Amino acid sequence: MNSSLNLDSRVQQGRVHRSVYVDPAIFEAEMELIFERGWVFVGHESEVPAAGDFKAVQIGRQPALLTRHTDGALHVVLNRCMHRGALLTREQSGNTRAFRCLYHGWTFSTNGDLLVVPFAEGYGEGFDQGSLGLIHAARVDSHRGFVFASLSAAVPELRTALGPAAGIIDTIMDAAPEGAIKANGGVQKYTYNANWKLQAENWVDGYHPTFTHQSAFAIVGKKTGAKPGSNQGSAARAVGLPNGHALLDYTGTSRAALNSEKDAAGYRAALEARLGADRAGKVLESDLQILLFPNLFIQSNAQHFRVLRPIAVDKTEVYAFPYRLCGAPDEINDRMTTKLGWWASAAGFGQPDDLEAFERCQEGLKVSQAEWLLFSRGLQREQTMGDGRVVGDITDEVTHRGIYLEWARRMARAND
Repeated sequence: MNSSLNLDSRVQQGRVHRSVYVDPAIFEAEMELIFERGWVFVGHESEVPAAGDFKAVQIGRQPALLTRHTDGALHVVLNRCMHRGALLTREQSGNTRAFRCLYHGWTFSTNGDLLVVPFAEGYGEGFDQGSLGLIHAARVDSHRGFVFASLSAAVPELRTALGPAAGIIDTIMDAAPEGAIKANGGVQKYTYNANWKLQAENWVDGYHPTFTHQSAFAIVGKKTGAKPGSNQGSAARAVGLPNGHALLDYTGTSRAALNSEKDAAGYRAALEARLGADRAGKVLESDLQILLFPNLFIQSNAQHFRVLRPIAVDKTEVYAFPYRLCGAPDEINDRMTTKLGWWASAAGFGQPDDLEAFERCQEGLKVSQAEWLLFSRGLQREQTMGDGRVVGDITDEVTHRGIYLEWARRMARAND
């Protein structure tokens, strides 16, 4: 690790130095210290439901595969033949009995075992085929079907790393009458020419929508009568969670009421049967938008999750997956899938606004005479709770301060 990065002063109270967005050396350090040494989201269990199913994923700079083996177990293995280093597959997903390398035919099981070495006798008597299975992620665990992996064993238990964020995930997933979701509705993909952290910040930024999405809200307003900015000063809250996770909580607001069209075909009754009336009521009233640091976003009111993949210091890919609530009426699930397309597709009414903002920020950050970005909004009025949550107004930058507190904690290892 480059010990000359001197990251100690790049994040200060209420401000962040421009170099964290534009310095390629810092980006490389992030890939190792944040994405390869910590927990990252790699997929949902419903994406690989059957034996032999696989999904290509990225852990920092490392290509990997999430697989379902014949015994039903999930594995995360690096997508690299142990012979000469070729990718085993370029397919983004599929089903296979085994992975056969196109270069020399080495063949690996979906649990990573090396099954076949053509003409193995050529390696002599000391050749140990059993030691040349695929490299596994050091840790793999899941919560409510969301699968996380780490290339380092030196991470806390996943439940500890999630902290209070686990309860937020539970509330979002409890909207399914059967308590589970299926992410089998395709994917919306987009790329933007700017730093990955701009998307992470934006996901939990309640300050920008009134301005950035003015035209989209005008269209919504014509259909529903909703007024842009009506949630400012309301019950909506921005919440910084421990370990860099963050939340926009619109529960109890006009936005939550607008998006709570969930009483079709006995849906509420099905929830109450599983959760009880009180819990079902709380789930139905919730409107939650959460960042699981560093690369997973979940939005309950549009029923989808997004995965962030950094490519370069100034290039990022994002994958948006609609999900279906198991046991919910088709009309609810179909409406939510349509809603995601309306907002986040390449020709959508919302996401293109954000992408333009990200790229304008990246270009503006070339101005070296202005060194700092301000994240001080609401600093004087934030409140720290007993479980580590830090709460502010929906327009406050409390979420961003929490993100960069965790960023600085992890990046400090570059100076070790």
